[in-house]
Amino acid sequence: MNRINLMKLRKIQEGRVKVWISERDTYEAPIFFNPEAELNRDISVCALQTFQKKSKLKLNVLDALSATGIRGLRYTKEISGIKSVTLNDKNSVAFKIIKKNIKENRLKKKCIATNKDANILMRENVFNVIDLDPFGSPNIFMDSAARSIYHKGFLAVTATDTAPLSGTYPEACFKKYGIKSIRSEFYPELGIRILISFIMLILARYDRAFVPLLSLATRHYFRVFGKIEHVGRIKDLLKEFGYVNYCPTCGYRSLGKIESSHRYHIFRNCGPVYLGNINDRKFCKNVFKELKKRKFRLKKEEERLLNFLVEESAMPAFYFDLHHVGKVLKIPIPKTEEVMRKLKKKGYRVSRTHFCLTAIKTDADFEKLKKIISQ
Repeated sequence: MNRINLMKLRKIQEGRVKVWISERDTYEAPIFFNPEAELNRDISVCALQTFQKKSKLKLNVLDALSATGIRGLRYTKEISGIKSVTLNDKNSVAFKIIKKNIKENRLKKKCIATNKDANILMRENVFNVIDLDPFGSPNIFMDSAARSIYHKGFLAVTATDTAPLSGTYPEACFKKYGIKSIRSEFYPELGIRILISFIMLILARYDRAFVPLLSLATRHYFRVFGKIEHVGRIKDLLKEFGYVNYCPTCGYRSLGKIESSHRYHIFRNCGPVYLGNINDRKFCKNVFKELKKRKFRLKKEEERLLNFLVEESAMPAFYFDLHHVGKVLKIPIPKTEEVMRKLKKKGYRVSRTHFCLTAIKTDADFEKLKKIISQ
């Protein structure tokens, strides 16, 4: 008997599409649908539209792990410049629901439903946009994506295995990504940078340069968007790789050389990790402008997030959690605005960060920050 007939479905609307999903709870449903990823999908629509306007390409998009198909359907209906969107899932029930949802939204002319292993599909075709949104790690799909992506394309990658990437399970991170993570107070940004480093190094094997444009850590996932550039750009990106040294006792960190005054501290080391810009200021501003035009349900939250991304895009790698600094120094910390004012007065650059609401990014080093806070 057809399993889809045995599954109770309900229809929901998100953005401009209506989709059939299972009535059962998110993690018990035969076909996965995560309502909490609505923000992710909203930002993705705006990011892809921004890329399309800049590149002027007619986009042939692969939503490689579609489940209900909602992401690919929203791309088709909400983005101009779409040539075709392939919605793929190797689960046969998901494939039938995808076809049902394509029909529901009258998108048969531009949407193609496929029922294949995502790796095989990518190795058989070339796409100028690939979106990888797996449940867990994207690591098993990256080689195939590197082969499939157009040399001037756009790649979007989600990782929900945030614990290994963020230092909770360093060995698991090393196994999956080839980089050993460490425990630190700046763990979400470190996790994002490890993911970006992994993507860059995999694509470099296939003479593709992955240039990050927008990166965010929110709720239960990391999400990275980047453009593909000529092989000549790889050398510049690799120059931005380095090692992170972190002392959990005193909070001191360095990107490479350790100061002599901290030589005998016990350091945790991570690397090589990409230490360059993970958010392109101009691209993030354009995504924000695109968001302004939309009538998304979560628009206020998304505008706040993009404001943070624009603000922190010009800052160096890694942030200082002021609560952690206060704990290390064993002193009360002034209000964040007061710390930022003091840093600016001393001539340092400083911003808030979406990674942590009690943290700041600044070009002042740890010792200078401690001195300013202690005054």
